[in-house]
Amino acid sequence: MLTLFDDVFSPYARKVRIALYEKGIPFERVRALHGDCNRRDFVDVNPRAEVPAIIDDGFSLYDSTVICEYLEDRYPVPALYPADARLRAKCRLIEDLADTQLDAAMFAVAVVEMGRAEQHAEMHNAAAHDIMRLYDELEAQLGTKDFLCGTYSLADIAVVPHVMAASFLGFTLDPGRHVRLLAWFDRVQARPAVMRDNADVMQTLQRLQEEKRPAFDPYRLQWRSDRLEWVIKNGLAEWFREEMRAGRAFFPLAVTQ
Repeated sequence: MLTLFDDVFSPYARKVRIALYEKGIPFERVRALHGDCNRRDFVDVNPRAEVPAIIDDGFSLYDSTVICEYLEDRYPVPALYPADARLRAKCRLIEDLADTQLDAAMFAVAVVEMGRAEQHAEMHNAAAHDIMRLYDELEAQLGTKDFLCGTYSLADIAVVPHVMAASFLGFTLDPGRHVRLLAWFDRVQARPAVMRDNADVMQTLQRLQEEKRPAFDPYRLQWRSDRLEWVIKNGLAEWFREEMRAGRAFFPLAVTQ
């Protein structure tokens, strides 16, 4: 059976789980703790020790995009990528927008506002501006179609966890500005695979609240690529330098650890 190393809240792990549910692929889970920096218990699967990662019949693989492409090749029915070459390319571009821009726009503000229950007006405003811009782009990409690439695809699977997370943080879709995207959001959330994963997320949140435990450690975080770029380009470099000085920011498998 396929083994998935994941974190219930990771949008990248959620993308892989929803794809597995859609394809009806049975799997067992090894849950990693979010914010557990420089963990080394599955570096044999992913040298960066980041989720998601899989082992399928002895074959190890990591990176959510690569994993989803592998699942499509190995388990082609039902298809989660469009058959048309140009639509397939569009699907990958939308997936990339979700995995890079949408994720990056939310990461720092989620740490500060949800994790630490603090306020940072400059960061919040930058996140709000960027998320609205991306919502506008997705509204335009959707057009009059039911799904982002016409038929339901990995593009929808990749975007929906980020829109859900943004809504949870208070960055909701504007009913007057994102009419089609709101209808899309309802449509995708009605998918049994998405509903199943949503239930997992909500049950875990409820359990953590009952246990008075946080969803992640907001004072011990791994940073990388687009998340770091977003902070720098939005004038928050000094904030990040303070995070580094205070020992709150890490990079995967740093040699000093």
